[in-house]
Amino acid sequence: MTSPRIRIISCTSALALALALGGACAQPAWASSFTDVPADHWAETSGIIDRAVAQGIIKGSDNGDGTMSLRPDSPITRAEAATMLMRIAGADEGDYSGINRTPFVDVPAGQWYIPAINWAAETGVLTGSDGFVRPGDPITRQEFACMLTKYLANVAHTEASGDESRLAGYPDQHLIASWARPAMAWAVTEGILGGGARLSPEDSATRAETAKMLVVFSDLIDALPDGDGSSDSGIDTSSSSAVEIALRFEGYPYSYGGASPETGFDCSGLVMYAYSQIGISLPHSAGAQLELLRANGKRFVTDAADLQYGDLAFFPGHVAFYIGDGQVFGARREGVPASAGNLEWFGTFLGGGQF
Repeated sequence: MTSPRIRIISCTSALALALALGGACAQPAWASSFTDVPADHWAETSGIIDRAVAQGIIKGSDNGDGTMSLRPDSPITRAEAATMLMRIAGADEGDYSGINRTPFVDVPAGQWYIPAINWAAETGVLTGSDGFVRPGDPITRQEFACMLTKYLANVAHTEASGDESRLAGYPDQHLIASWARPAMAWAVTEGILGGGARLSPEDSATRAETAKMLVVFSDLIDALPDGDGSSDSGIDTSSSSAVEIALRFEGYPYSYGGASPETGFDCSGLVMYAYSQIGISLPHSAGAQLELLRANGKRFVTDAADLQYGDLAFFPGHVAFYIGDGQVFGARREGVPASAGNLEWFGTFLGGGQF
């Protein structure tokens, strides 16, 4: 049987190829091939659908005429959520029976999702109540957050940890069920949920919204340590780091004034968000961040040759994370998604370091 944890392929390899060809972070335009995804749909313009398809998280449905549809704005069901997580785990559908092997009594024979339900029940990712699993019901955001933490614990063997005080800023946080509060706090802490004004814990997510959450989640899984302080991506994850958080948002759209996974990021917004996830509050301005670093940073350098992995690098009107080999990563500019580029592309180096 396939190992339940595999390396999730990120945009990094595609990024290297795109840079070699002169692009920023080329994304295959799978979204445009779905007949029911409008050209101006946020999940197409942001590249989320392309990333989710590239990673095998979502697939379309054959319309029977040689075209495909995705139903991006339809609510996701519990069975579909289980299927997407099974794909992230790299589990082979053929290794699981097409006959219901679970104790759930509401899984009709012959359904396409039965192997995923068998996998989800075996791993403990999906649990039912009183013998019912409700595979065809839309899954709520708080139920989905719980599924993700169960995956983290049972498949990735990692404890989900979140700060429940992060929920206090949302006017509908009182609607979160007591059993879901730890999972929701973790999802907000990791940037999987919480980019908007409300959490809407009792509402279901659309397939496009779920794709976005799972792209962030799969990047999180990909960055987990392998037990020796290193990750599959080659990035040191022995300690929490702002740059490692920022790299999860490779391919996210540039948005002036943006500072969340839901809205996209501008350059200082991505830095502010990444540092906020490790408990450090920064202003939303590259200039103000530079002045704060000069005054209060753990280290500050004025020569680009002294930059270390994870340092912030400042240029006139711009800030990014130094990732080695003369490359910086960050929110780039209008029309260019978050990606890496040569340090010298951004003008005069003004200084850098870490908070």
